[in-house]
Amino acid sequence: MKNILLSFFWFLGVGRTEFLPPVMPTPTIALTPTVHQVTFAEINQKYGPCATVNVLMYHHIQEEKLAKKLGRTGLNVSPEWFEKHLQYLKDKQYNVLRMDELADFINGKRALPKKAVVITLDDAYEDNYLSAYPILKKYNFPATLFTPTGLVDVMDYLTWSEINDMKNSGLIYFGNHTWSHHSALDKKEVLEKEIGLADTQLAEKGLNGAKVFAYPYGKPSNDAEAILAKSGYSMAFTTKQGNILCVKQRYTLPRIRVGNAPLSKYGL
Repeated sequence: MKNILLSFFWFLGVGRTEFLPPVMPTPTIALTPTVHQVTFAEINQKYGPCATVNVLMYHHIQEEKLAKKLGRTGLNVSPEWFEKHLQYLKDKQYNVLRMDELADFINGKRALPKKAVVITLDDAYEDNYLSAYPILKKYNFPATLFTPTGLVDVMDYLTWSEINDMKNSGLIYFGNHTWSHHSALDKKEVLEKEIGLADTQLAEKGLNGAKVFAYPYGKPSNDAEAILAKSGYSMAFTTKQGNILCVKQRYTLPRIRVGNAPLSKYGL
């Protein structure tokens, strides 16, 4: 009887490993390391005082059809989109600041309001006068044009007459962008000439009283920062994306590069 039962269980597969369900391996769970998100409070403690300021960066303001023809689409915002941006700022009740107001904050002379915005345009192209300036006047918004002074009166750039007209409006501020739109990564003696000559020319025209600078091509350097500090500059802007501006980072301030899209896309 015992042999019969053993044979029966063998037939059913009891004791035969090939009939046992396979043992599944325990899955390995890959742990993703937690990335610490630096808070405003931490940045403020290290580099502050800091403020949240959306410094918008533009270059060309011209019709897209023309920008495409001239190969400028990467640096262009159409007049239609530029006006939509200003209308958005108005509708959302942003505080559009003058550059000297921002400089006062960096120099410890004032606090800034919430929802602060600064409008900047790099390179002083003539379309800034022909297209951007009338729209800025319509909304009564101030802006800063970072100007390579050696290119003034050259074709496609502003003229000194146009600069003077914009200056007299009280809306447009002109900052240093070197003499010939020169990279800050060059030799110190070259940078001294580029920054110094532009500084002199702007001062002779009664411009750039708050002493502000923007790096051509967006990249700072230790030499450029030292020259700016020695020359009494209050701040300098990069093209690094961001909106937290801190006093201890006054020569490497971020901006927000915008394009033909709603400002809500850029966090505003």
